[in-house]
Formats: sequence, structure tokens, C-alpha cells
Amino acid sequence: MNTRRMLVTAAIAVMTFFTASAQGIGSSRFGAVGGFTSSSADVDVLSAESYSLYHAGLAFQLHLGAGFCIQPELLYQVKGVQLSSALTGEVDGPALDLKSKVGYLELPVQLQWGPDLLAFRPYVFAEPFVGYAVNLNTKVGTLESKDFREAAIDRLEYGLGLGAGIEFWRLQVSARYFWNFGSLYSESGEVDAIGQTVKTAFTEGKNFNGVSVSAAFFF
Repeated sequence: MNTRRMLVTAAIAVMTFFTASAQGIGSSRFGAVGGFTSSSADVDVLSAESYSLYHAGLAFQLHLGAGFCIQPELLYQVKGVQLSSALTGEVDGPALDLKSKVGYLELPVQLQWGPDLLAFRPYVFAEPFVGYAVNLNTKVGTLESKDFREAAIDRLEYGLGLGAGIEFWRLQVSARYFWNFGSLYSESGEVDAIGQTVKTAFTEGKNFNGVSVSAAFFF
């Protein structure tokens, strides 16, 4: 709970800072953003499949000059992974299937660069992000859990996205590849049937790498 409050406070502080700075730097605007997220995971003992989900939230864009913009966003970001087929033999136990969907309150900050070509603006960007999970649904076979401790899933995420986009009038369309740094597995979790499967799959792996496509409308 304290981590969630910290992230919300940080998001408000970032938005407030850029709003207050906008008049002294360049033009700025607010917008709504949403889109498609497809994530998977790097695991050794199960076969990973991509999981197609979504994101939605608010954006603030500030022009810095010389083609540079900074664009923080506050998103509800849903990521997931599907792991299927039998264990490889490196771990004892029966074949297991795992499907996990996690909803994050996420704060990405894009640093964009692209020339203004009057009719449109193509750009590239780097996007570090941090997030805190607010809900989840994890299934292992016929078992299901919505409790983070029971599912042994870490609530904190952080990572980096790299991508490109195009902007025309008030519309913006972008695509990125993102990496989450750190393990999905939480050491503080319970090691029951669900938690053990999460531990088996993610102790050595990275969580929720993938691609996303976004569309934004600025006011």
C-alpha cells in the first residue's frame, strides 16, 4: 500500500512539475491514450506464449525545442503471460499450465525526438517506466488466485521501452518494444501449488517483455 501511494504521489508530482514548467519551455498539451499490449516472458522450464491485453490512461506532452519532446503518461496497464506444455525434465513434477494477468498502475516517461514536417511529425523515443500492480488473476490448471502473496507475484515493475511514432494534428500513433527488468516471482509469497509454479517458471526469467501499440488524442 505504501508503494502504491508513493507511485501515485510520484505521478502527480511529475504531471505538476511539467505543467508548471510548460510556459517557460515550450508548448504543452494533455491527452488521452489507449491501446494494445502483447507480453510474454523469458522462461526455461515451460513454453511461453504471448498474451494480448490493453492499456489506457492520460498523457502530458511538453515540447523542449530542437525536435525534442518529453511525454509522461499515467496508465492502467494490463500485462500477462501464458505458459503451457510439460516441464522440460529439469524440475520434478507433473505437467502444468499457467496463465497470469496483472493490472499495473504505470508511469512511463517518453523522451521523443523528431522533426516537425508541418503536416506531420515522425519521431523515435526511449521510455523508462515504473509500475505497481493493483490486481491480478493467476491460474494453474484448475486452481485460481487473485492474491499477490498466494500467487507469489512481485507487485513492483520497472523497465524500458524503445519505439517510434507519428503525430498529425491532435492524433498520435506509436509502437514500442518493452523490457521489464527483474523477476516476476516474489520471495515473500506463499509456496503453494500456484506459488511453486510461479517460482519454477520465473525465478531465473524476466517478466512481461513484449510490444505495445498506442493511440493518443490531445486536447
